[in-house]
Amino acid sequence: MKRLLVLFSFYFWVLSACPLWAQQEKDTQTGEEQKIDFVRNIQPILRASCYSCHGKDAQEGGLRLDNRARAFAGGDNGKAFVAGNVQAGMLLTLIKDADEDLGRMPPEGEGTPLTEEQIGLIQKWIAQGAEWPDTADIAITSDHWAFQPLTKSEPPKVKAEDWIKNPIDQFVLARLESEGITPSGLASRSTLIRRVYLDLLGLLPTAAEVEEFLNDQRIDAYQHMVNRALKSPHYGERWGRHWLDLARYADSDGYEKDRSRPHAWRYRDWVINSLNADLPFDQFTVAQIAGDMLPEASVAQRVASGFHRNTLHNTEGGTDREEDRVKKTVDRTNTFSAIWLGLTVGCAQCHSHKYDPISHREYYQLYSFFNSMNEQDVVAPTVSETAAYDAQLAAYNVDHERLLSIRKKYEAEQLPAALEKWINVDANLIYEWRPLATTSLSGRYKSTFKNLEDGSVLVEGENIRSEIYTITSIVDSLSGVRLEVLPDETLPKKGPGRAENGNFVLTNVQILARQAGTENEFVPVKISRAIADFSQTNWEVSKAINEIAEDGWAISPEIGKAHVAVFQLDQVLSYEGGVEFKLVLDQKYETGGTHNLGRFRLTYSDFNGVLSLEGTPGNVLEAIATEVRNEDQKKVLLDYFKSVDKPYKQLVREEKEHESKAPVMPGTKAQSVVELGTPRQANIHLRGNFLTKGEAVVTDGLDVLPEVTAGGDKLTRLDLAKWTVAEENPLTARVTINRVWQRYFGRGIVATSDDFGTQGAEPTHPGLLDWLAIEFRANNWSLKELHRLILNSAVYQQRSAHRAELAEVDPDNELLARQYRSRVEAEIIRDLALDASGLMAEKIGGPSVRPPQPAEYSALTYANSAKWQTSEGENRYRRGLYTFFQRTSPYPMLMTFDAPDSNVCIARRPRSNTPLQALTLWNDVVFTECAQHLGRRVVQEVASTGKAEQDISKRVYHAFLTCLSRRPTRPEMATVTAFYRSQLERMSQDEQAARSILGEAPMPEAAGLAETASWVAVARALLNTDEFITKE
Repeated sequence: MKRLLVLFSFYFWVLSACPLWAQQEKDTQTGEEQKIDFVRNIQPILRASCYSCHGKDAQEGGLRLDNRARAFAGGDNGKAFVAGNVQAGMLLTLIKDADEDLGRMPPEGEGTPLTEEQIGLIQKWIAQGAEWPDTADIAITSDHWAFQPLTKSEPPKVKAEDWIKNPIDQFVLARLESEGITPSGLASRSTLIRRVYLDLLGLLPTAAEVEEFLNDQRIDAYQHMVNRALKSPHYGERWGRHWLDLARYADSDGYEKDRSRPHAWRYRDWVINSLNADLPFDQFTVAQIAGDMLPEASVAQRVASGFHRNTLHNTEGGTDREEDRVKKTVDRTNTFSAIWLGLTVGCAQCHSHKYDPISHREYYQLYSFFNSMNEQDVVAPTVSETAAYDAQLAAYNVDHERLLSIRKKYEAEQLPAALEKWINVDANLIYEWRPLATTSLSGRYKSTFKNLEDGSVLVEGENIRSEIYTITSIVDSLSGVRLEVLPDETLPKKGPGRAENGNFVLTNVQILARQAGTENEFVPVKISRAIADFSQTNWEVSKAINEIAEDGWAISPEIGKAHVAVFQLDQVLSYEGGVEFKLVLDQKYETGGTHNLGRFRLTYSDFNGVLSLEGTPGNVLEAIATEVRNEDQKKVLLDYFKSVDKPYKQLVREEKEHESKAPVMPGTKAQSVVELGTPRQANIHLRGNFLTKGEAVVTDGLDVLPEVTAGGDKLTRLDLAKWTVAEENPLTARVTINRVWQRYFGRGIVATSDDFGTQGAEPTHPGLLDWLAIEFRANNWSLKELHRLILNSAVYQQRSAHRAELAEVDPDNELLARQYRSRVEAEIIRDLALDASGLMAEKIGGPSVRPPQPAEYSALTYANSAKWQTSEGENRYRRGLYTFFQRTSPYPMLMTFDAPDSNVCIARRPRSNTPLQALTLWNDVVFTECAQHLGRRVVQEVASTGKAEQDISKRVYHAFLTCLSRRPTRPEMATVTAFYRSQLERMSQDEQAARSILGEAPMPEAAGLAETASWVAVARALLNTDEFITKE
């Protein structure tokens, strides 16, 4: 039945129109008395005619008919049958040959067509409810090695037991001995220290470290060296780079716009720090898959879930946001499966997997785990930022505690006496807001004013122009005016404004005054202070007394409520005979409709002090008037007195000022995700097209693997994360071990490190793979313990020299009769040059940097959007791991040496050899600068003795230790010395050439111009050797 099933909806329409169904339904009804038994009547038919294409070994069209759940679920394009409904599904249509376009199933050449009797049995079985007993169900299993449980076997016995350093060697040597092959001998100490440093740190051991190791006579000198390397913070950088290949890390979005991601580096920092801390790999895994869903998730765990944010992100105009989200979800599904399962589940995105037991439906069941996350950025200061903040906060708290103690001491020792004096002597400081009796009230236009019984004014009449209200009054003296704006049922939205939304805009408040009873001109009086109980954002009450006519006081969204404002004069205004003044309320608002006041009330005060919104509260006045006060009244007086006592207010002000200087937690952010409260429903995407949705699917794992169990009512991404590292899952540990092995030996125990499926390679040492996987788990998923185990094996410590006798027997070194010799990765090539030259910045972590690159390169991006501002200072010399990775224009040196493009998960980098690589090492500004500094370094670190021959020898020796981690041979010493002398002769004769070679950096005091330039030439030669960029 190799013909793919097609969309059910179409065939249902065809069949529903076909009169043949009427007769079939009649036949079904007449045979209802016959109970169809699945085991006796149906399963033999399916086994004989259907299982070959829809059974364990093949599932054409995603349909499997030997398993109940899968049979009822249907295939890629819908259900095969629906219990109790003979009109639904496609099975009957196909076996009856009811549609000539579809043909009959099984197709010609694939099996015998079903008889009418057999078709009738199947139809009756469906009509009767399609009962399928548990005893007849066939479990979904696979005999493929990768899907089997881990099996720990004892390390095999070997003949050459003296070669064995740990159990790893027994597995490898047993295979070699079975093939009649002997392993290679132990590599030299100089090779071993360089190999370990390159593998663990991606850096060179210093000349001093090389000498120390070469001279260390302890039996366990090698183990001590390995342990020192594992403690280096550069370990996290080296192995973090490996992980970032898998996590498809980049510093930009990709696609046309390819915008930068300013917070992406926080995820990279988390990876580095986690590896340095040897975070158990199971926790490392859970944090990245679902760190945001952990109970009380920490900042670090939320940063870790930024793993999911490494997808491409499309910000082009006209982008379909749902399409982009689906693409990200597909990428997250495929990346998860590649990293932790080692499976190519992406092949089931458009149809059931052609080789592995993964159906189209199962793909979207797995997809559903990642379908309900949203992207968000979270505040995530780094460890160093947090430490600095904590130190600043501690110092701040000491100072603030001192201020608090001063205030508390004043409260205890001086405030009670000051309060008593205030009550007895300074009662004149008590004031009330008095009603303002107006002599006139007018508007510039056609507003009318209605005085209400509560002393307020309701504005009526025309409301088509911005008004100016003028209120005139006479008082004995004046220090401020209080304006209450009040709601009213007659106003829009109950006011207090007359605008359609109930708001108002008081753009300017003026007070003009003169001596009462005179004809003097009214003179403007300065209003120095304005306060209100509420102000609209960007429309603060203070703007009603400034010089700008376009702003003012407004109160949206607090519409329909009473509000109050106080306008205080610069000083108390007083004249003999009283003060006559005009209060001008200007409401000039030209943006939209009129925004005039609708109802208001005015009061005034002549208190010579700071005016508050409410004046002296009534309970304070009552307490003052009481001769014998209770405790509540005493507290009322004390609390109020604190608001007017100048010494106390000064102490409080100092506290507030200090509080304003409190250190602020750094605002560094990180990319993260958050799970939706209500999950999105996932559907099959027919042929992978998100617009053509098939049936809804449940969130679930792959049938061929152990079941994912729910920790709550339903399966979540956190459940998937925990299942990924659960004991019953055989893949995660195997896949992880294999990738680590690949880093050390050039190929994994399974050569196809990204495919553990049926089309992947068989493991060369299956017993070793499982033994290491079980050890890995038993050692609390410790990656450092795994490294230590492998590095201390005899297999790892072998020589890497080519062996002619193995060329035909084991050309790819699958049996590991020698170590693996290879060029280091792109970032490490640059790192080694920086390291040897002494230029490399030692800083760990932090934002990405932009080292020098060809100026025209970034111009290739969309609209020259990827501006490349070369970093200065130490950032110019940071490790390649920190180089800003622009997806559409990645750093050219890295791409020349086969760095991935970071668009998809990469388990193994390709390796090429091109002339451009040699030209890059010779001419790139970075390597030229490194050679210049390395030449100076050799001169500076090996002081001159005054004896030229001795100085040359010592410097050549030091250069070899620095660059190649070994001592030069006699022929090499002679060759390099001769080269140095030839360069010295040339440089001595051409000062301009010497200066050009030396560069702009200052010349060391230990040597002259020609001498230093000659050592730069030697440095360039060493940096361009094959050995310098190769792990032996």
